[in-house]
This record gives sequence, structure tokens and C-alpha cells, in this order.
Amino acid sequence: MPKKFLFTFFIFFLSNQIFSSDYFLNTCIDIAIQKNKKLTAKQEEILLAKRQLWVTTRSFLPNIIFQRRYSRGKTITEEYQAEDIWLRLSQPIYDGGRLTAAHKYQSLALEVAKLEYTKLKEELTYKIKLAYYEYVSSTLEVKEIEKMLQEIDNYYKKLENEYNAKAISEIELKEGKIFKKKVENMYDRSKMNKTLFKNKLLSLVGIKSLDEIIFPLQVEIFESLPKEIDFDLPALKNLVVTNNIDLRKLKLQMSMAEERKNMAKGKTYPKFYFEGSYGQSGEAYVTEPLELSTVWSGMLRLSWLFGGSSVESGYQKDKAIPREILDVSARIDNTVLDTRIGLFDDIKYFVERKEADVIKTSTEAEFDEAKNTILLELEKFYNEYSTSLLDARVAKDDLEFKKWKLEVLKKKNALYEASTVEVMGGVWQVSEAVINYSKAILQNYTSVTELEKLVIIPLR
Repeated sequence: MPKKFLFTFFIFFLSNQIFSSDYFLNTCIDIAIQKNKKLTAKQEEILLAKRQLWVTTRSFLPNIIFQRRYSRGKTITEEYQAEDIWLRLSQPIYDGGRLTAAHKYQSLALEVAKLEYTKLKEELTYKIKLAYYEYVSSTLEVKEIEKMLQEIDNYYKKLENEYNAKAISEIELKEGKIFKKKVENMYDRSKMNKTLFKNKLLSLVGIKSLDEIIFPLQVEIFESLPKEIDFDLPALKNLVVTNNIDLRKLKLQMSMAEERKNMAKGKTYPKFYFEGSYGQSGEAYVTEPLELSTVWSGMLRLSWLFGGSSVESGYQKDKAIPREILDVSARIDNTVLDTRIGLFDDIKYFVERKEADVIKTSTEAEFDEAKNTILLELEKFYNEYSTSLLDARVAKDDLEFKKWKLEVLKKKNALYEASTVEVMGGVWQVSEAVINYSKAILQNYTSVTELEKLVIIPLR
């Protein structure tokens, strides 16, 4: 995805977070993120990955050691003293690309660690959103059905008065009682669901009471029809391929497998290393002044792997001073050419190469399977979104119609043109319509949340 495209979506996401009016939900998410121990552990994994990357970065630089050694002792005749001051350096000149591959591997591992943190954070946000929408839906249900229950209680009392006055039959009284029981049962179920969803939300956020959230619960979002999302299905498919965390992670793992392969292949290339030292060294009897002379050493080493066997060759040049007190025959100028051949001493190379190929092939297959599965899930949730949007509109019209019909029945009942049982039936139908409307709205918000989980951006 182009950087400009990513930046646009980042600004879009940020603006939605900042200017969103649903402060209750945002506060729940913020608290949950701060309290979640798994997220804290993932942050530590990111820090660890950064340190591992720093280690591989350090390997490009030379190893430098400063050393000073002073000694004092006795010979057969008298005491002596010696001093050596060294600056030692070792540096890989060319390592067959293994250092570069290892650095790229750790860079990719850092990106994977960041994605795992983001995925866990998004999953937590997703769960809280679902629990929040369920709680809001149940709160609205309880609120609306409670009104209906009060109305139906009043009409049932009126119905009992009519029965006592012999104005209606026992059949109508029993029918009214059934309507009253239906609404009561509906109210009890709604209250139980509200308690369940509340506890679920509290558990996810990690608080003991919703009173800890200073912002009011915004039931209004369920009282009006949901807006359409800003993307159609083809656009969402493009977004999911580029944005989905699981797919991005698998892409990184494929690249990591490739770098592991490069590290193994690097063994088959000639590798050159330099090691050298420079310093001052001297030795004298304690009765004489200690004078230091310049000494140095340099070595160029070649290492090469052939079919599981290795060849090493080194060229070394030394310049030292004679140790007159202890060994007057010490060599002060020395050139060494050393070659070593190891037969099948690194056949592990073949295992590492094959292992990298297997991991890459497996990850590619997993990516294709995951991509197809996620695209099917995307289409499924998009269909649920589209269907629930239509259902919500129909349910809204049905609710408004039944409320209007109930008002007509109330007026007719006041004029004795409609029975009280008919009004109670109308109350029950309104209560049922409230449930259907609430479910349709909840399904819409749930499906959009599922889509947002896949594409990792807000959709409306």
C-alpha cells in the first residue's frame, strides 16, 4: 500500500478516535488497554525485539578491545618488570551476506512483534465494542419494555374492573392476563440480559462498576437508524488484503523465512575477516628504566564451505620485540600462512537450508489459505451488515406503525370502539417490535465491528 494511502487512513482513524462523541465506549477501551497484562507483556516483547535488532546491528561494527598488562617477577639473578599495552580489533570484511540477512531477519521480527501487539489490542477493542453494543441494546430494551409494562398493568387493572362490572367475559380477562404475562416475561428476560452484558463489559474493561466511567451511556445510538458505511465490498476486499493483521504478519514471516535461507546460503560464499592489534611492549630489570617499543600484528582469514566441508586459510604478519630477560631467542618478525580443511564438519548447512525452504513454503500456503478464509468472512459480515441495515429500516417502520396503531386503539378504547384486550394486544405488539428493532440494530453494529476487525480502520 502506498505511504500516502496509509497516511490518509491513519489521519482518518485518528480523527474518528479524537472527535468521536461516544466517550463512554472510548473510555472503556482506554481503561482496558491500560489494565490488560497481556498487552503489557507484548510491549516487553517489542522492547526485546528492539534489543535483538540492536545486537545484529552491532555485529556490523568492529570489536575493539583495549588491554594493559603489567608484570613483575624475579629471575635467577635479580628482579624484572614488563608492560604490554594493546589495542585489538576484529572486523568481518565480508560474511557471505549472513550479517545483512540476520539484521533484516531481526527487523522483520520487530515488525511481527509490533503487529502481535496491535492484533491483541484490536481483539480487545473488538470484544469491548461487542459487549458495549449488547449492553446498550439491552438497556434500551429494558427502558422501552418497562414503559410498555406500566401501560399494560394499567390496562389490565381496567380490564379487571370491566370484568367485575360484567362488561366483558372471562375469556377476555384471561386473554388480557396472557398479554400481561408475555410482556412481564419479556421484561424479565431483558433485565437478565442487561445484567449479563453489563458483567461481561465490566470483566473486559477490568472495573467493578460502570460508575467508574464518568461519561453517560449513550443509548441514543440505538434509537436512530445506523448510517451506511463508507466502503462497498470491492473496496473492503482491497483494504483487507493490505491492512489485515494476520495477512501482514504472514507476509513478514515469509520474508523472515527468505532471510533464514539467505543466512544458510551465506555459508557457501567465501568469507573474509580481519584481526589485528597494535601496541607498546617492553621488559627490563627493575634497576633499569622500562622502555616500551611498538609491536603489531595483522591477520586476514578466509573461510569457505564446500558441500558440508569447510576450508579455512589465514595469512598473519607479526612484529614484536625480543624478550631479552626470559627468552633472547623470541621472534620479532613473523609471517604465517595457515590452511585447514575440515571434512563434512558443517553438514548442518543442508538441514538449515531445507528447513528455511520448508518454512517458506508452509507460510506461503498458510497465507493463501488465510487470505481466502478472511475474504469469505469479509463477504459474510458485509452481507450481514447489508441485511441488518434493511432489517433495521423495516423494523423501525414496523415499530412506528405499531406505535401509531396502538395510539389509535387507545383513542378508540376511550370511545368504547375498541376493547381493552385489543389495546393490551397492541402494547404487546409494540414491545415485540421494540425487541425486533433492537436486535436488528445490534446485528448491524456487530457486523460492522466484525468488518472493522478485519480491515483495521473505522468504517463509519
